Amino acid sequence: MSTLCFVEASQAKRAQSRFARVPPRTLLRIAPATLALLALMALFAWQIAASQTAPAPNPLPGSKPQSGTDLPVPGLPVPADHGKLSEHNAEWLEAQPPQTQMEFLLGAAINHDLYATNLIAGMVDGWRGQLKASPRWEVLQDTALYSNDLRVRAAAIEINLAVRDISKTNDFADRMIESANKLPGNRPYFAWELGMLANRGIKTERIHELLAEWIHDPNQQTRFWSVEGLAHIGSEDTIGNFLDVFRNDPSLDVRERAGCSLAKSGMLTRQQRMKAVPGLIDLAGDPSLDPTTRNWVYQALREITNVNLPNNPTTWRNWYSSHGAEKVREFGKGESWKVLGNS
Repeated sequence: MSTLCFVEASQAKRAQSRFARVPPRTLLRIAPATLALLALMALFAWQIAASQTAPAPNPLPGSKPQSGTDLPVPGLPVPADHGKLSEHNAEWLEAQPPQTQMEFLLGAAINHDLYATNLIAGMVDGWRGQLKASPRWEVLQDTALYSNDLRVRAAAIEINLAVRDISKTNDFADRMIESANKLPGNRPYFAWELGMLANRGIKTERIHELLAEWIHDPNQQTRFWSVEGLAHIGSEDTIGNFLDVFRNDPSLDVRERAGCSLAKSGMLTRQQRMKAVPGLIDLAGDPSLDPTTRNWVYQALREITNVNLPNNPTTWRNWYSSHGAEKVREFGKGESWKVLGNS
């Protein structure tokens, strides 16, 4: 593995899928013996892998979210293949069951259909209790979480919580944390979902603290999925966690996810990601870093800054000293939901 973000969301999530199909409400009350068996099944699947509150209303004209945390699903349009559902599609959609509505709208949102993204925000809570984790949804979710539009990623998070029947309440978050502490083998699953809850404004600080502990867990899969959970949060406080893992984690797979979370995946805005650049430059000059990780560091620098410089820490340090603030302002002037993505 030599390319950062080579382990895309689809590969990572498929490794988790067997365990993730257990609904959280069931997971919170299922017998410990059964949970232990499920955990073993999940960990076996992971070994073969390469690896809110309700949405906020439309922002005021000209306003821009400053953080990937709690990013509202609705928003201003991006260039799209089509800007609105056709009248025919809208009539057809209204007559469909919730599962079909969800999958159709998520697919349209991935295709940068603003109307579909806004419909998801308005309909997702009404879908609760009527959705299931279908193979088509899993593929759509994988794609949406790597969209170049953070609002599409936010829509995918909202839908995930509805599919898993995870209530966006402090009480439900507390119950998940309690279950994860009692059954450490299930932490990989909880890390992924707790990160999504934190992104929607539910116990964000507490969940961040918890995942920051779990990235040092002896179990590699707990560390791996805790990095993924941190990536969902979208707060600047997570940048230090990713840099720590990128430098120090013994697993190449876990280090790769930390680097990808800084460069491309997760809910950080481009302006937020720029705050990782000084730390990445320091990493690039660390003589103890292995060649693969060092290559990933330079890839992350190029993807974050959109600047193509050679693999030389002095060159990067000089560039940042002269142009870093300018690049931050450039990203700040643009739409904060635009990020590097696959679609």
